[in-house]
Amino acid sequence: MTRDFDVLAELTFEAWLLARAADSFESLVDGRIWERTVGDFLRRPRFLHRQGPGEGTLFGRFPASGVRHELDACAADWEGNMILLECKSQRRGVTKAEAALFHEKTLDFYCARPHSNGQERWWRLIVSSVPISDDAVRAFCIQLGLILCDPERPPLPMILEIASRPNADMYLREMPLQEIVRMGELALQPMQDRWVYDSVARNIRFRPQVLRNAGEIRDLLYLQDTLGQDIFDLYESHRPDILEREMTRMKDNLIKATQPEVSFVHE
Repeated sequence: MTRDFDVLAELTFEAWLLARAADSFESLVDGRIWERTVGDFLRRPRFLHRQGPGEGTLFGRFPASGVRHELDACAADWEGNMILLECKSQRRGVTKAEAALFHEKTLDFYCARPHSNGQERWWRLIVSSVPISDDAVRAFCIQLGLILCDPERPPLPMILEIASRPNADMYLREMPLQEIVRMGELALQPMQDRWVYDSVARNIRFRPQVLRNAGEIRDLLYLQDTLGQDIFDLYESHRPDILEREMTRMKDNLIKATQPEVSFVHE
């Protein structure tokens, strides 16, 4: 596991807990509040550059089509790593059309300056406040290289980080661990490893089959479900205080975000 995956694991772990906190509320979290709360995860020293909703560019970069696209939140560090977020808080969860639109918007930005792609690594996350029950949407996102975070299951980067620890086989089954490390690292490749820029030919080559076939995608979804549940059970059995403490913090953040700001008038 690289440091980049560690950052992804940390971000998606927090997003998963926040989604579980939101899913425990009686009413749906407002979409704008959800965008702002999820985007706050990107406020950390590693990320020197951050961008919130309302911009039509990506840190001043126009997309190749010239058409402005709004992204919910983005952050970039000094090493060229970039996180692009799509935040959804709607009862239907996330549809294939919405996943495809997020993919196309980010790809449009990606194609604007392909010569810089060799120095950058982009990861794209969709964070939903309600469970994604449609496996077709989950499989579609894996094929497109989108990382899903929802309340239902621990996210893939978090599982991969835990599975890659030296002592993981003391607590989890060895064969599933080996398979999820192999397939998970392929599924979590940055955009630059899927759409590879050839500086000599000056074109972008697409690698459509990161995993061997649709069967491997289904296998990866199964491993995410089973190992994710095993990891959740381990937390509940050995360190329930971590989940309880973090869930309480996430709920407090959401409650604070829903409260109107108080303004003071000086006479």
